Amino acid sequence: MNFNGYNVAAEEVGLIFALAVFYLTVVSRPRQTAVFSVVFYGQLLSIVNIVFHMASILLLDFSTSLQGIVFRLVVMLYYVSYLGILIHLFSYVHLLSVKQRENRDFLNILIIFLAGAYMVFVGGVYITDSYIKIVNDRYVFTNLFNCNIIFAIVNLLIVTVSVVANREAIPKIVMKYLYLFIPVELGLLGIQLLYPKYVFLNVTYVLPFILCYIIFHSILFDEVTGCQNKLAFESHFCTLKAKNKQCTIIYIKLPKLEIVQNIELMDVVKSKMSTEIHSLETKNKRAYMYQINDYTYAIIFERITDFETKDTIKYVKKRLDETMMTWEYSNRPEYKMVVIDHAENIENMNVLSSYSGFLFEHEKLKKSNCYEAVHQDYLDCMEIRRIERVIVDIRNKDNLDDPRVIVYVQPIFDVLNGGYKNAESLMRLDVEGEIILPDIFIPLAERVGCVHTLTRIILNKVCKKIYEIQDYYVFDAVSVNVSLSEFMDYNLHDELIEIIKRNGVPCEKIRLEMTESMTSDEFDAIAHNMEEFNNAGVHFYLDDFGTGYSNLERIVSLPFKTIKFDKTLLYKSEDDPMLMQLIQNMVDMFKNHGLVVLVEGVESEKQEMLSIKLGFEYIQGYRFAKPVPVETVQEFFEKKPKRLA
Repeated sequence: MNFNGYNVAAEEVGLIFALAVFYLTVVSRPRQTAVFSVVFYGQLLSIVNIVFHMASILLLDFSTSLQGIVFRLVVMLYYVSYLGILIHLFSYVHLLSVKQRENRDFLNILIIFLAGAYMVFVGGVYITDSYIKIVNDRYVFTNLFNCNIIFAIVNLLIVTVSVVANREAIPKIVMKYLYLFIPVELGLLGIQLLYPKYVFLNVTYVLPFILCYIIFHSILFDEVTGCQNKLAFESHFCTLKAKNKQCTIIYIKLPKLEIVQNIELMDVVKSKMSTEIHSLETKNKRAYMYQINDYTYAIIFERITDFETKDTIKYVKKRLDETMMTWEYSNRPEYKMVVIDHAENIENMNVLSSYSGFLFEHEKLKKSNCYEAVHQDYLDCMEIRRIERVIVDIRNKDNLDDPRVIVYVQPIFDVLNGGYKNAESLMRLDVEGEIILPDIFIPLAERVGCVHTLTRIILNKVCKKIYEIQDYYVFDAVSVNVSLSEFMDYNLHDELIEIIKRNGVPCEKIRLEMTESMTSDEFDAIAHNMEEFNNAGVHFYLDDFGTGYSNLERIVSLPFKTIKFDKTLLYKSEDDPMLMQLIQNMVDMFKNHGLVVLVEGVESEKQEMLSIKLGFEYIQGYRFAKPVPVETVQEFFEKKPKRLA
């Protein structure tokens, strides 16, 4: 199509593409990255600029003063919107570099400088009407009408220099696209300057924004279920939250698919889930389902009324139950479902992910396949996150004297000598002034990979206390609990022994406690570390004996010196003569093999008498001593006699 001698067919096609991609960007919930807004507003400016560019060409042949005013206004808006496009392209390319993203002040200064230079150069052309002239009693554009293109070339050259200078901070795949994009862009801008009658300027900015959207921000749909993935779900949640919309989220997990990667079953599940998705979308027009991973789906919908919300939840559960019944029992995937009502109160996506994981571990889901969360669940989850943040911070700072790790000790009673020569160290965690017990924070530390740091800290603090009192008090050793997972590191012994020796403490003064629940896969690494520790003089307690699976042959084959019977065995044996006899036989067997036997958790006189009757050599529990701060442990030990001068 020609307007006043200019071929604008490419502009019309570009406008259609720009509108189509902008529509997809709005409805497809793209990835909300740090630079997504640049692409979004860049696309919007592209549409505006094409419209004003075509309008300026159409209005060129004006004949009245009013038409002239409108024409000049349109040209001004064309130049201004083009400046916006250049700024957005310039910003996007620079923000692809992590280095530049962290130094936005410098980028802002560059943008202000470029915008100022553009307004001086292009604004001068506009104000002086140098972009039009009269030929044969008709207005035509001069070559200076494309002064913005000249500035675009200069802008692109600056971008090229910046890209080359920051190439080490830009991802390799991005550099490949930039190496292709920059020469093509320069070529197109040059051709447009040479052939102004064929208008295709939009290609130089519509195409880059389309590519940026497709490569970095678009989220495709699954062809079977029609679901988008986790990123689209996050975008949808963030959008509802930004608009202060009340929403409900339903998570559906298929545990069998999580444990066993059965591709054929996954395909069948996806096919059946697609039917349920279409049914749900018909039932609740505001409900959308997303596939978080191969075994987890999420449904999110804006909450309008309590009745509609409850009806949707009931409908989803009913449909899932019916679907599961269509499978043979042996091949039925089963499902677990958690419902989070008023999800708009959740702070952000990270919190939501933690909260959903917390709910799937809820006790009630062990008895039922559906659980609707209550507010107390959220408070409990936030408490866990609070503790986890402290644990992670402790790991990151890696300070072996971190005051947030508090050491207690519980003295162990020596039955034969009637005193105390040993103690077990126990850890406490100070979380913002609140003391947290190990039953709570140790599993969390294991989950976030921080337990080894805690072990190193408590060992270091115990060693410091031993060094302080070893010349003045009579005692054998203090034990430290070590997580079984730590023994999978074949170099564990080097690291812990180095801490002991650095504090000037003999290795014989330290005992390490570990649980009996080891697998055959772990045995080799455990045996290697135990041998090295034992050679250095560090002896071992087998902790919690009787609570896990015990392979006596394996226990005897490892260099344990002491077997600690768990308190539950002692408690149950009080009313069970057969169990009492079994414990008696095990105690005798271990003692015959040269092992020391200890029972923990003794709290009453009756339990004390029973422990002595069964032949335990050491007793630990509140009956004799409660846990005390490590600073006071020497109060339980006998003082060494003073040496004569």
